[in-house]
Amino acid sequence: MSDSSDFVRIDRQGELAVVSLTNPPVNMLSMPLRAALMRALDRVAQDDELRVVVLTGQGGHFCGGLDLRELSAPLAAPTPGDLANRIEGLGKPVVAALCGAATGAGLELALAATARVAQAGTQIALGDLSLGLTPGAGGSQRLPRLVGAGAALDLLLSARQLPAATVPALFDALDVPDAVAAAVTLARDLADARRLPTRDLTDGFDDPMAYQAEIAKRREDVAANPVPASRDVVAAVEAALLLPFEAGLALEEQVFEDARQSKQSRALIHIQRAERRAANIPEARPGAARPIDRVGIVGGGPTACAIARLFLGAGLPVVQFERTDEALDAARQRIADMDARAPDALTRWQGSKSLADLGQAGLIIEAVAEVPRTKAQVFAALSAVAGPGTILASQSGLLPIDPMAQASTVPARVLGLHFHAPIGPARLVEVIPGHQTEGWAVASVAHLVRGRLGRVALRAGTGGGTLGERILAAGRDAGLAMLAQGVPIERIDRVMAQWGLPQGIFRQIDMIGTQVVLTRGRLMARDADFAALHLEALDRLVTAGRMGRAEGVGFYRWGAQGRLQVDDGLMELLFDTLPPPLALSEDEIRLCVIAAMANAGARMLRADVALRPSDIDLGCVLGVHFPRWRGGPMKAADLAGLFEVQRALTRLMPEDAALYTPDPGFAALVRNGETFDALNKVGKHRRRIPG
Repeated sequence: MSDSSDFVRIDRQGELAVVSLTNPPVNMLSMPLRAALMRALDRVAQDDELRVVVLTGQGGHFCGGLDLRELSAPLAAPTPGDLANRIEGLGKPVVAALCGAATGAGLELALAATARVAQAGTQIALGDLSLGLTPGAGGSQRLPRLVGAGAALDLLLSARQLPAATVPALFDALDVPDAVAAAVTLARDLADARRLPTRDLTDGFDDPMAYQAEIAKRREDVAANPVPASRDVVAAVEAALLLPFEAGLALEEQVFEDARQSKQSRALIHIQRAERRAANIPEARPGAARPIDRVGIVGGGPTACAIARLFLGAGLPVVQFERTDEALDAARQRIADMDARAPDALTRWQGSKSLADLGQAGLIIEAVAEVPRTKAQVFAALSAVAGPGTILASQSGLLPIDPMAQASTVPARVLGLHFHAPIGPARLVEVIPGHQTEGWAVASVAHLVRGRLGRVALRAGTGGGTLGERILAAGRDAGLAMLAQGVPIERIDRVMAQWGLPQGIFRQIDMIGTQVVLTRGRLMARDADFAALHLEALDRLVTAGRMGRAEGVGFYRWGAQGRLQVDDGLMELLFDTLPPPLALSEDEIRLCVIAAMANAGARMLRADVALRPSDIDLGCVLGVHFPRWRGGPMKAADLAGLFEVQRALTRLMPEDAALYTPDPGFAALVRNGETFDALNKVGKHRRRIPG
């Protein structure tokens, strides 16, 4: 006998009920599902013929936690916490049968059950911290009661999915072939047994001194974490030991709500949603993507070999071109040196001195020197040997695609495919169409990157600089403008590093190398919208032999172990005269940089370099190490307030009109009471920047 709704199904087997979540694909705890589950639990509780319950999820997953869209406001009742308390207080044994993913609030429901079993392959996580959140359904109170402070904080602070077997103390049975069958057997055994609810367990508190020592260690570990929720998690786990259960729940509820409203959480949730949203591109229509089952690579340098290794690791055959046997041998060895598993992968590798051997590949990627003339010659040669459905791609993130496409005879099949460094660990690949690139080519490559490679495919403009590098250039111009006004260089860097930009602005340039940044900038500055004020300063430094940290002097003087000091001669070298010192507050310094970056982003939206503000943010976070917990430059502007950013741009415009003249979108969005987030729509709802 069974009862069902759109979200929950009850199957009755005599005195046992199997309650199944039915909200595919991962049984997300949406408001309708929560309401249906509460009704189902109430019915089970009121049915005197039912003595035991199994709680599970259909479709191969137990429960994937909350819908992120609900976190913009306080959660409506019944909350996951309400459900966890109902499960725990049902008055009948409840066995949670876990399979697939049991994450976030879904795992918290399982913690409230009387017992748990896990099917082989089950992954568990309390990933709230990755969203700047703390557990909100009793996880910080129930988990340490079951496993102690160390194992609990390992799971809570890592925020990663782990095999269920990593925390064996949570389960009565692990790696079972059928979780529901095992749970049914266990539930029947529990029908006449008395087992304490999780809230009354004290197994994890057996050694209070060791528990508190673990708390002290973890508190020190997270002291400098920029996300406050990390410290709140440690405090909540400590409260599990020190406070009565209900008081601990009340504390958890308060810190969850504080975290939900924090800027860090809003930024982290924004980036996670941006990753999901990035897959929605105009070209990705049903059936548009064509299969790519072989890849050709032109070049044998480190970049080309890293790309080859990535495709080989994904199981695709690779044909790699170089001019000589020696170069091919070196390329093969480079690939072998990259991974201990390379011998197996290299069985799919073929080296060739003939471009014609690449003709059968569905995709050919060139990764030769960033010289426009060389690129044009390569594409002319490739179009002569490519098959009728072969896509030609450039690894370049600096050069525009259209000149390369025009050098070929098949511009409709030419695009950019920029693998961000370090290739392999880095997750971002920018897919860069030219003006003539056909939609199926873009869709095919994006599908390959997301599917076989498991990377984030981000659609980006028509070349001439990655999304992130355009933003970095604007930030560098803003830093130089403040330096020219007399703001001390060390203060600018310290403020921006504390805010989250790696090494600040000028110190980062020194660490990369002034010549490298200058060369890359000159290639990208052919685009009229590229912020290029800092290139003049870099040219002066390079001319003076100041190449950065590697040579001991750049914007700073560098000593042993990376120690740096301010150079008294820098200002005169850069500006000919010494500007009088200018004291800007930390907030003013941050706002100058954020405003410049967001203004550059708005111009990118207007020029169709990016589809959405969230794509720019994602490109900065994954591509140029913008702090994830700041959400990217466009989200940072939203959180600072677009009206304040617009005012700052207007105030700064006399200092550098090219950099600070506000894009009309600011005024239009402010007038409508909107933020950049209003432009993060997909499909037919996608909006262009107004104004």
